[in-house]
Amino acid sequence: MPLRTEKFLRFLDRIVRPISIQGLPLLLVAAQAFFYIGGQINPPMNEQLLLVWNKVLGGEFWRVFSFPMVAPAGHPIFAIFYFYILYMMGSFLERTWGSVRFCSFIYLGLLLNLLSGLAVRDAAISGTYMYSTIFLAFATFNPNFTFMIMFVLPVKVKYLAWIQAAFFLLTILTGPLPASLMVIAALGNYLLFFSDMMVNRGTSFHRRLKWQAKVQETKKKPMHTCIVCGIDSHTDRNMDFRYCSKCDGTPAYCEEHLRDHEHLTPPPQAQ
Repeated sequence: MPLRTEKFLRFLDRIVRPISIQGLPLLLVAAQAFFYIGGQINPPMNEQLLLVWNKVLGGEFWRVFSFPMVAPAGHPIFAIFYFYILYMMGSFLERTWGSVRFCSFIYLGLLLNLLSGLAVRDAAISGTYMYSTIFLAFATFNPNFTFMIMFVLPVKVKYLAWIQAAFFLLTILTGPLPASLMVIAALGNYLLFFSDMMVNRGTSFHRRLKWQAKVQETKKKPMHTCIVCGIDSHTDRNMDFRYCSKCDGTPAYCEEHLRDHEHLTPPPQAQ
């Protein structure tokens, strides 16, 4: 039975379906790569694309649409890896969810970014933190996927995701207000899409722990216990236990009491 978040996401999918874009990961990467190259040629250009609500209200309305296209600044080699990972992970999510659900994830994340910017209208807002949740989403689906750091060190993506989550938490607690708001918006979007999965995984993990505890408890119980002296298969692992065919039920006896015991008889039937 789907949880309430899944019901909301299905409702959101119906709204997004008419404006969903097949192949959105490739479009996002191509747009960011284009403006990254433009920013390398003309560095002030990136500042003119970021979302600043005061400037939007002053007439620079294009910032509402251009801020998701600004790629993180960095060396071109870093940019190549960034674009590759963004496309690879985005394409995986699109195949896993379908293009409509992936568009819902991106569109809602950008909308939350827009709303967070209203609280700090003089600050520059980008889509960097929102795109970071694509990495978290990929890691949620593929926790054991392995990256080769510097082409040498193998690291599972789930550990990198925990580092990313810790960085987000640190930003919320100690970072400037605009960055904190962008992180809260990004994480809120991620949690909305993955809360059902997290609850189901937590429930399954709890059930597995209970089952393992039950197995361990069963292992602690001795397989055989002498009904006369109480010695059991844990007390003396070399003891040979037998069952008496003349006794009522299935009482066990150690070697010493197998032939020297009073046979158990069934209780008399009530008249």
